Amino acid sequence: MLDVLTVISVVNAMMLFICVVTGLAWWAGEPGSESRYWFDASLMQLFGTLILSAGRYIHLDLVAFGAGFLLSAATGYVTLGYRQLYGMRAQRRWPLLVALATATATFLVRYGSGGHDDGWYLIYFGAAFSLMWGARAVWRGSVAAEMRFGRAAALLLVAYSAGCAIVAPLAFFFPVQYVDGKPQSLWLELSAVPLFVLNMAAYLMTLIVKLERATERQRQLATRDALTGALNRRAFYEAWSGVLDRGGVMAILDIDHFKSVNDTHGHLAGDVALETVAAAIATTLPKTALFGRLGGEEFGILFPGQDAAVAAQLLEDLRQSVRSKVIQSCEGRRFAVTFSAGFVVFDRSGGDVNRIFAAADCALYVAKSTGRDRIVAFDPPMLLRQEADLMKVAAVDAPMKAFTGASDPGAAEQTSSAPLSFSVKNA
Repeated sequence: MLDVLTVISVVNAMMLFICVVTGLAWWAGEPGSESRYWFDASLMQLFGTLILSAGRYIHLDLVAFGAGFLLSAATGYVTLGYRQLYGMRAQRRWPLLVALATATATFLVRYGSGGHDDGWYLIYFGAAFSLMWGARAVWRGSVAAEMRFGRAAALLLVAYSAGCAIVAPLAFFFPVQYVDGKPQSLWLELSAVPLFVLNMAAYLMTLIVKLERATERQRQLATRDALTGALNRRAFYEAWSGVLDRGGVMAILDIDHFKSVNDTHGHLAGDVALETVAAAIATTLPKTALFGRLGGEEFGILFPGQDAAVAAQLLEDLRQSVRSKVIQSCEGRRFAVTFSAGFVVFDRSGGDVNRIFAAADCALYVAKSTGRDRIVAFDPPMLLRQEADLMKVAAVDAPMKAFTGASDPGAAEQTSSAPLSFSVKNA
């Protein structure tokens, strides 16, 4: 069996290799990326293991403190890298505080016991805590992003944490003895290789997860709207084609008076309004629904396999949810928005996507021309009658406008406020 010093030497050589790999990943990546945290973690682990093997040259009390700090901080920085990768807050002070507490406790235990208790078990407990904290963050991030290798990384960190937790009691009951500055312990010889393998696997998994995340980001750029996170128009149509034979309900939503929002509060506030509306819709929709941004302030929602009554209720819930949101402009002014929606039911035979979309768009037109902030169901015969009424009004208004020279963009909306003869859910 290899002695502890030989095992640590091999570990140091491999950690140097990991430092080179993570360093190149950081150098080739974006500034401030997760690779920087993983590079820092590998450096800390390298110097931590070097200190453990340097008892002949460094006072053992300083060995306990230095190794305890660096090795505990290293596991915390691995977690920070994952948190950065998944868009979570990565605060450096927390792993550093845990590492400082671990190192201080290790030093005090060794100093207080006169060297009889080395305090190594505290290093293992600190590493187990940091790794479990990291596993939790990785699992949450990978589930939210639907990343398969991310979940595998979380399970690997759990296994690594469990290994450290198992070794910690052994280190407590059987302290490491230094002979001529060299650490000597049976449990250390037996556990060094398995823990090193888990450590190597953890670093390699970070590179795999990073690659998976990068691939996912490229897919998101190709299929998602950059501002709202909803499906872009092309991806929405492609997803719709995949479930067309199930039948269902197609709805088109349009934010009311969106141009006036941009003119009054600025385009940044308009972007915030779009993000707020999209977030409210995404969190309210059932998981089976498809949601996309069709362009500008217009969104599309598909309810596969649903009937008119269910879709109308879901849209009403969305309308109420959006109305309740308070949006704040850059100047601090608060405002709210509403939307109008039109929807159409199509059967399992599918049909022409463009015709279905046109029918929903017609219903949306009626919703906007009759007061906005409402939901209208497409009804062909009654829609034709409404169009006829609007044409009659236009024919009567044209000579009057020519005579008076009036130009009121809101006239059509005002004159079309007569009660509708088809299905409308009023605000």
